[in-house]
Amino acid sequence: MSSTEVLLTNDDLIVIGGPETLNVELDFGPKGDRGSLIFVGNQQPPSNVETFSDLVGQTPKVFDLYINLLKADPDNEYLMIYQYLPTLTGDPQWESITKLIPNTYAGNVSIDFNTSNYCHIPIAAIVDPSYVGNTDASNFSVHVTFGTSAGYPIASSIKTEIVTLNSIQNLKITFYAKEFDGTDWVDITGPRTANLHISVV
Repeated sequence: MSSTEVLLTNDDLIVIGGPETLNVELDFGPKGDRGSLIFVGNQQPPSNVETFSDLVGQTPKVFDLYINLLKADPDNEYLMIYQYLPTLTGDPQWESITKLIPNTYAGNVSIDFNTSNYCHIPIAAIVDPSYVGNTDASNFSVHVTFGTSAGYPIASSIKTEIVTLNSIQNLKITFYAKEFDGTDWVDITGPRTANLHISVV
């Protein structure tokens, strides 16, 4: 039956309407805990809760995320994403989970062909630090272009290998190049800028 009904009784017409007012009350219950948040800062997340709270103005909760925006991070953890995770032994801890731009490296390196024709790139600057030690030179795809002298073209090739320097694994890139001087292809003398783009395959 609808809210307005029409009843016919003999020759009489009776109209019955709905209620004048209708009250609906909802109980939303008590306020729950907030959901997870994403924080950013120019450093790795402090392990001390009070220090972290001073840094971002919030007390961390389990499953919160934090992004390190420090380009000059000493541990090569720029753009690392951390998550505040529970531990078996006590208080939650910040754990690194991945990078926003994982497994790539780009930069300009000056190569002086008069003194040395190679450079070293820390492996941890290319791949997630947790993978260091599980890669070899064949895992890296290196693209290089050289700045030219007086507009002359440069033909180049490279050799890659992994070497350890001061207990740090590095990708050593050795460059072999010739420059056209307008007449002949000759050995390069002096510095040239190598534009590097390295990815993991």
